[in-house]
Amino acid sequence: MKIAAIYDLHGNFRALEAVLQEIEKENVDKVIVGGDVAWGPQPKQVVDHLFAKKDDYIFVMGNSDREIYEQYKSPRLAVDTMVEEVNQWCIEQLTDEQLEWLGSFKSSHVEEDVLFVHGSPRSDSEAIRIDTPAKEVEQMISNTKQSIIVCGHTHIQFKRQIASKSVINAGSVGLQSRATGACWLCIDTTEYDLRMTEYDVDHVAKEILRGNAPYKEDFAEHVTNPPYQGP
Repeated sequence: MKIAAIYDLHGNFRALEAVLQEIEKENVDKVIVGGDVAWGPQPKQVVDHLFAKKDDYIFVMGNSDREIYEQYKSPRLAVDTMVEEVNQWCIEQLTDEQLEWLGSFKSSHVEEDVLFVHGSPRSDSEAIRIDTPAKEVEQMISNTKQSIIVCGHTHIQFKRQIASKSVINAGSVGLQSRATGACWLCIDTTEYDLRMTEYDVDHVAKEILRGNAPYKEDFAEHVTNPPYQGP
């Protein structure tokens, strides 16, 4: 079984496009999308592409997918934060059918002895970071039956052995940290290969700046100058 796990796309269509082109060359059996699909500067292009694959790929819900869906179902009288403002703009870019689809993602997915979650096994918004103390992570994963946990949310790739379990962060396709390209994970039987796909970040930044996303300057800056630390 060969699996590609792509996480934290964050509305970066060109990064997604580059990763999917590389995945196609790998002849994988399954593609698992680990959440945080739309929230970002190009939600329509990303969701249009993935919605066409909704019966082919497996989708796990990220915190931003859930938050967009919740805001769609319960509109705010006022949007007070950057997150809510981008949520609202993303809602306006997508169709009702696409928004309902975002809200239908699974909270987790299991393949044999591997658990795929967005944040931690307990919550899509709980962060397992590259430097989270092992004792804290043990509490997050103590009730997990599987011995391998694949997660995202913090946008930094890592592999950590904690107690008797392996925790692997696939990194971020669209808003990477500590990397210059789009990050993802290729699983080939027992091999867990953290990958990075180069793409033209300067071209993407120009596309973002030509768009009308809120905070587009911030998104463009993140793509061209990824931070060392993640969100």
